[in-house]
Amino acid sequence: MKEIVALFVVNAKEFLRDRMSVILVLLMPVAFASFFGMIFSGEGSWRLELGVVNADDGSASEQFIQNLVTPGLEDVVRVKTASRAEMEAALEAGDVDLVLILPEDIGAALEMGKPAVLEALTDASRPESVGTGLSLVQNMISDANLALSGSPRLLTLETHTVQTETLRMIDTQMPGMLGVAMLWLGLFGTAIPVVQQRTTHVLRRLSVTPLRPSALLAAHISWRVVLGLVQAGVFLLVGSLAFGVGVQGNVWLFTGAVVLGALVFVSLGYVLAGLAPTQESLMAITQLVNLPMMLLSGGLFAIELLPGFLKPVSSILPLTYLTDAFVQLMVGAPALHPLWLDFTVLGGCLALFLALGVKFWRWE
Repeated sequence: MKEIVALFVVNAKEFLRDRMSVILVLLMPVAFASFFGMIFSGEGSWRLELGVVNADDGSASEQFIQNLVTPGLEDVVRVKTASRAEMEAALEAGDVDLVLILPEDIGAALEMGKPAVLEALTDASRPESVGTGLSLVQNMISDANLALSGSPRLLTLETHTVQTETLRMIDTQMPGMLGVAMLWLGLFGTAIPVVQQRTTHVLRRLSVTPLRPSALLAAHISWRVVLGLVQAGVFLLVGSLAFGVGVQGNVWLFTGAVVLGALVFVSLGYVLAGLAPTQESLMAITQLVNLPMMLLSGGLFAIELLPGFLKPVSSILPLTYLTDAFVQLMVGAPALHPLWLDFTVLGGCLALFLALGVKFWRWE
């Protein structure tokens, strides 16, 4: 056990002394995630997409809808009318920001000078649109009150919040980049240092000592798993403070996904290190693995955006399942696969990569 601890400390010091490794493995993924966050969490020119459900179909309700958008707001508010079911579906899909429902008795109430309660459906997952939208609608209702009667206030608004699965782009970018960070931990934080130690004959000198190969591998892998946990901690810190992205699911399951993901890609790093005879050949191999993983696994782009013939490729990439698990556990987004399937596939990949890593391991 002492030799494992000693080697663990040596690996940590060696990593921290190598500035390029620190940048590639720890800082670069966070920088990428922050860059995407600044792009995708911002708001451009905004317009309220207002859905209206008219359950009355009387002349008074039609007049109210016509008076809803006052002059000057035409470029800010766009009104769509449809049935309640259609508007609830549009709200869930993110096609409208807010749904205003006119009750069946609104025409009779207005004709008799009685107050009428309007219902507003909002999406709690889009607080920016909800806050601005409700303020606009309140002002529009005030103007409609004046147009209808002058006084007293006949219309009041009753708000109901509807939680849907509509997400910001950054909500999926942060978990995706965390998955990419685990990938880079295996490619740049494992494969490259191992080949460097082999080409500089460090591993050959270690092979003639009483050091057991299992102790060497245990120290290497345990250090990189700890590094993966540090990466996840940094991502959560930046995501929570800067973009409001944390862990909505089970924290222990999330921690298990981080550990399992780190083990999978560190093991893959040992496989690539065994296959590459030189550092030059390793760089070519790592890029052949890195680009498809990043582009086709949902780490940078949603799988739904891929051409149809590429989607089957994503289903064989381990990063697809790790990213899917992170998205589910961090932001509660709709899943590509059940969480148990993500963990099962990653466990199978770990067993495969460990077997191949042992088979292709070389001291020199």
